[in-house]
Amino acid sequence: MRFVKLLILLLCWFSLHPVFGKDLIGDTSTLHQIRIGINQIYNCDFDSAENTLGTLRESYPSHPVTSFFEGLIYYWKYYPLIPGQSGAGEFEKAMELTWERSRILKKDGQQTEGVFFELMSRTFIVMYFADNGQSSKAITHLGKIYRDILAGFDLQDQFREFLFITGLYNYYREAYPEAYPIYKPAAIFFRKGDKAKGIGMLRFAADESNFTHVEASLFLSLIYINFESKSDSAVWYASQLHQDFPGNGYFLSKYAEMLLVDHQYDAALDHVLQLMTIDDFNKMKGTIFMGIYEEKKLKNPEKARVYYEEGLRLAEAFDERANYTKAYAFIGLSRYYLDKGDNKQARAYKKKAKNATGYAYVFSD
Repeated sequence: MRFVKLLILLLCWFSLHPVFGKDLIGDTSTLHQIRIGINQIYNCDFDSAENTLGTLRESYPSHPVTSFFEGLIYYWKYYPLIPGQSGAGEFEKAMELTWERSRILKKDGQQTEGVFFELMSRTFIVMYFADNGQSSKAITHLGKIYRDILAGFDLQDQFREFLFITGLYNYYREAYPEAYPIYKPAAIFFRKGDKAKGIGMLRFAADESNFTHVEASLFLSLIYINFESKSDSAVWYASQLHQDFPGNGYFLSKYAEMLLVDHQYDAALDHVLQLMTIDDFNKMKGTIFMGIYEEKKLKNPEKARVYYEEGLRLAEAFDERANYTKAYAFIGLSRYYLDKGDNKQARAYKKKAKNATGYAYVFSD
């Protein structure tokens, strides 16, 4: 899922030209404005975000912050972003322009901002390709990303925005090989991490950063549910995201999902029903989540089967982007056929679920 795939790909891989004199890091007024603008993007208030972008174009016309901000608008305005569809080409161009401007910054001696924006723009591109099943395109960026992550450890005291990505690295560098030992041999080639320190860094980023506070909160929720087995903490972070950004369908779906995983079925129901009214992508999620509600709360396997199958039909339009949610339907159908005594079908659906996602909590009873 999104940034997590970056860490997986890295483990598998090893065998801002500004107006002269302007320093974004020291421009507290603009950084505050950027935080407001980032919140506008994540709340899907794109008209307001476009106004903020216009201001950035006036103040920092050739700085990577402006093209990065524009790329984020495309990413969320057309979510889920799919190559060849609306907004995808514009997103790619904005992120490519960001790392080109970042390289100019670094040549001019502004390493901190240059490293940060090249790292973030390449990370978003990698996640975009990985989420859409185009890992071969993502691999070309991994060397530069790892280089910039290492540089970020040296620069994080100067620019707190690095704490999100270095915090993620600290945590997943240790947690992922522990959970999936197959990656341990590859992990020895990478700088060691620290899980406790990583969580602390992510908490700080969630509270204090301007660019990455939302992503930090999201990943804390994912870490607590998938690796720390603290579903109450996962639900809390997901609830905060939905509360702070009620216009974001993705955060609504994440909150509904975490409630279902935490067996809070009644609390999840209204959110699931709301998902089904937003757009086709969220309707697909809501339909599959209704299958979980019917199966787990109402103990109605036949209705659950209908919802799971309908959700899978709706998912066809989204290809790889729907894999994670499809896994819930696949494992639900596996349970259905297992109860019916059809072991062949049960095994087939379980295999599909495992191919769709590696998150353990998706398979919990």
